Amino acid sequence: MKKTKNAKTRCCKHTDLPLERALIRVVRATMFVQPPLPEMDALPMAQMRLLWMVYHMPQATMKEFSEKLEVSQSTVTQLADRLIRRGLIVRFHDSKDRRLVRLSLSEQGHRLLEESMEQMHATLQAIWNRLGEEERPKVIEGLEILGRVAEQFRVEQGRAPLTWREESLSKIPETSEPIPQPMVDLMARRIRGNVRES
Repeated sequence: MKKTKNAKTRCCKHTDLPLERALIRVVRATMFVQPPLPEMDALPMAQMRLLWMVYHMPQATMKEFSEKLEVSQSTVTQLADRLIRRGLIVRFHDSKDRRLVRLSLSEQGHRLLEESMEQMHATLQAIWNRLGEEERPKVIEGLEILGRVAEQFRVEQGRAPLTWREESLSKIPETSEPIPQPMVDLMARRIRGNVRES
């Protein structure tokens, strides 16, 4: 028992990091404020991750989803089967090579994800409107510096650099800088409402 308590104490010391505390505060106030959509809340996390990946990689092959999610192709097949039964994605063979199986969002799946993102965008827009004219450039500059350093660190760790689909970028009001759509895992956790207000 004593050993478990010590392990917990060591873990909790990390919350003293200023960056971590600031990020948690921002994420809780922006990404976790909306109630979960019932149809999305019913999805297990693994299915949620694949669903968002299908959105960001339209018509990709099963192999590509397997590599991106770092799971076996058989796992992707099982997850896809369940999402197909829910009517959220469709599976089809490549027109030029029948051996290739691809996934795409169904109309229902597309509507669901668009609705969830509209909720997030509405929240961010409301927060942006509350910032003063002098505060907005400072906020963007700070976030871009943090994002650049974090991406560089990711590459230095030997991980693949993050990329975004050009058509999935929306504009920040009154600036020319784009906001990428939410990352799969972060958006999934937000929709499922796994973080409760204390």
